[in-house]
Amino acid sequence: MLKGLLTAICFPLILLWSLCYGVIGGIFFKMLAVYENWVDMNHLQVTQWKRYPLRSYNKFTAAILTHRMKSKPIELVELTNSQIQTEFKREPFPVLLILANTLIALLLLPFAILTGIVQGPIFVFRKSWRSWQQLAHLKF
Repeated sequence: MLKGLLTAICFPLILLWSLCYGVIGGIFFKMLAVYENWVDMNHLQVTQWKRYPLRSYNKFTAAILTHRMKSKPIELVELTNSQIQTEFKREPFPVLLILANTLIALLLLPFAILTGIVQGPIFVFRKSWRSWQQLAHLKF
C-alpha cells in the first residue's frame, strides 16, 4: 500500500523532472554533438592539407585537370597538366571545404535540436524510472 502511494506521488515528479531536465539536456547534448562533429571534420581537412600535401595536391590538380579537359582533345592532357602545375605551385588552404562543413552543420543543427527535444526526456524518464523501480524494490 505504501509502495503504491509512493509510486503514485513519484511518477508525476519523475515525469516533470524528465520533461524539464530532458529537454534542456537533450538540446545541449545534441548541439554539443553537432559542434564536435563540425570540429572533427574541419580538423580532418586541415590535417590532410598539412600532413599529406602531395596526395592532397595531386587530388586538387586532378580535379582541375578533369574540369579543364572537358572541352579539349585528349592529346593536350600533358600540356594542360603542366600548365596547371605551373599555375598552382601548391594546394590552397581548404577554405571552401571548411565553409561547406560549417553550412552543413548549421543545416543539421535545427534537426539535432528537435531530436534532442524528443529523445532527451525519453532518456531521462527511462533512467529515472529504472532508478525508482530499483529503489522501490528495497524494503522500507
